[in-house]
Amino acid sequence: MSNFMNLLGAKGRAASSPRLAGAAYELTFSYGYPAVENLPSEAIAQAASKVLRERGELPLQYGGASGAPQFVETLLNKLKRDQGINAKRENVLVTNGSMQVLGLLGEMFLDPGDTVIIEAPTFLGAVRVLINGGANIVGVGLDDEGINAVELRTRLEALRSSGRTPKYIYIIPNFQNPAGICMSLPRRMEVIALAREFGTLIVEDDAYFDLRFEGKKLPTMYELSGGRDVVYAGTFSKTLAPAMRLGWAVGEPELISRMSTIKVDGTGAFSTNIADEFCKDEGLEKNIAKLRANYAQRAEVMLDALTEYMPPGVSWSKPSGGFFVWLTFPASVDTEELVELTRKQGVDFLPGTRCFADGSGRQNARMAFSYVPMDRIPEGIRVIAECTRQLLR
Repeated sequence: MSNFMNLLGAKGRAASSPRLAGAAYELTFSYGYPAVENLPSEAIAQAASKVLRERGELPLQYGGASGAPQFVETLLNKLKRDQGINAKRENVLVTNGSMQVLGLLGEMFLDPGDTVIIEAPTFLGAVRVLINGGANIVGVGLDDEGINAVELRTRLEALRSSGRTPKYIYIIPNFQNPAGICMSLPRRMEVIALAREFGTLIVEDDAYFDLRFEGKKLPTMYELSGGRDVVYAGTFSKTLAPAMRLGWAVGEPELISRMSTIKVDGTGAFSTNIADEFCKDEGLEKNIAKLRANYAQRAEVMLDALTEYMPPGVSWSKPSGGFFVWLTFPASVDTEELVELTRKQGVDFLPGTRCFADGSGRQNARMAFSYVPMDRIPEGIRVIAECTRQLLR
C-alpha cells in the first residue's frame, strides 16, 4: 500500500529596461520572471484567434477541474515525450499554476503543527504556504548533489524517535530555486528510498525541468519511483507564459481524486484551449529550444559579470539550467544590509533570508538572470559588487 494511503501546497521591450508592476527598482534580480523577449505574444495571439474561430463558444465558458478535456491529452503526451512520465487521465490534475498544487496538498495533509521537510534554502513561495498553514518546518541542507542525504536520514530518525512522521518531503530536483543545483541520479534514488523507509511522501516541484541548457536530462523522481509515493508538480509559467496560470499535479489516482474534490474552482477553459493549440505542430518544443538558448546566454553574461566585478571572498553557483545564481558572501557582509545599499542605486536582489524558514541565509543572495535586460545584467552586478566592497571596508 502506498504512503499516500497510509497518510490519509511585451515583446520587443527587453532593451528598454521593463519594470514589473509595483516594482520600485530599475534593475531587479529578485524576480524569477521570464524575460520579456521570451513571452511568445504573437504565437499566443494566433492560437487564441484560431481557438475562437474554430472551437465555438465553449472556450469562453467555465472550465472543468482540469480545463479543456483535449488539453489533458496534450499534457499527457508532453509528459511522456519530455519527462518520461507515462500517466493516464486519472493520474493528472490541471491547476491554476503550480503554486495551487502546493496549496491543495497543504489542505489535504496539513494540520497546524504537522511536520514537513524542506530543502534549506528553498522556494520562498513554498515557505510561505507552509508558514501560513502552521506547519512545523524542518530544513535539510544542500550539497553539490542536492538535498544532503545523510542529514535527511538524521532528521527522519530524530522525528521517528519522537513519534512523528513528516507529512511530506518537498524537493526541487532540477535547477533548484534558489541554489541552482541539479540533484544527481544516485541522490534521487537515495531520497526515494529514505522516503519509503520512513513512510512519507515526496512532493517533486519541477518547474524548471524544460530549461536545461547544459548536461544530460535526468529522470524525474516520479518516474524513478514507478509513480508511487511521489506527487509531481509542473507548470507552463516558465515555458509559455505566467499569466496563463497553468500547472499540473501527477500522482496516484486516489490522491488526484482527492485533490480534485478539494479544488473547488475550475481551470480556465480559454487558457487550456490556447495552450492546447499552442502545443500543436511542435510549437511548444520550438519555444523551449529558443528559451534554452536565451537563458544559457543570460546565465553566461551574469557569470562573466560576477567574475569580472565581485571582490575576493564572494562565491556563486554555476547553474546548468533554470533562472538563478546563488551567491555566498563573506561573513562580514549581511545581504539584508547590502540590498538596502543597492536599492538606493536602483538595483534589487533577493536576500537569502527569504529562502529559509528559520531566517538563516544572511550571507546569501539569489540573483535571477531571467528577467533583467541582458545587456544591463553587467551594470546591475557592478553596482552590487561596489556596494559589497563598501561593506567589506
